[in-house]
Amino acid sequence: MCIISRDTFFKIFGSGSFIGEGSGFMGSDLEPLISFSRVFRPKTIVEIGIQRGMTAKCLLENSPWIEKYIGIDVTPDHKTTLHIQQNEVPTIPGECVKDDSRVELIVRPHGSRELQPADLPKADLIFIDGDHSEEGVLFDTNLARQIIKKGGIICWHDYGNHLVPGVQTVIDQLNINEGDHICLIENGLLCFQFAI
Repeated sequence: MCIISRDTFFKIFGSGSFIGEGSGFMGSDLEPLISFSRVFRPKTIVEIGIQRGMTAKCLLENSPWIEKYIGIDVTPDHKTTLHIQQNEVPTIPGECVKDDSRVELIVRPHGSRELQPADLPKADLIFIDGDHSEEGVLFDTNLARQIIKKGGIICWHDYGNHLVPGVQTVIDQLNINEGDHICLIENGLLCFQFAI
């Protein structure tokens, strides 16, 4: 596993400070997303697992260059693969950003699992934070890899979270198979990979 220190990350990609509220689920992992947005100025972002939309709201407030933000989630009656994630199913998916004209919400009974690459635009930045089972992470990763633009960034949340080990299991296996192209930001739960 490639690991980059937070200090080195922010020296390379600049400050992750932001205006507005953060996101309870993200904690300090939101700052690297803000840094990526400032450096690469993504026009199209896809977030798998938008939940209430707090991360989206912060990114949109701090990134006026974003033209389209696709938020994907499940319907409120969805039963999660991992019981521990059941409390993360939003009552109103994307409620914090539903009135932003740049936002398109895709809410399906099984979330991203009902989507094909043709259902989504090519994206500059994709943030995977949905179903954290091994099967879910692998599905979302394969979907993301088919729609990410060359030079774009795929980010995964919750690597190293012992409550949802599927994220780490999938990323570790991908790194073994593909040569450590996915990098962890030290002292956090966020991994990223540049699409080449």
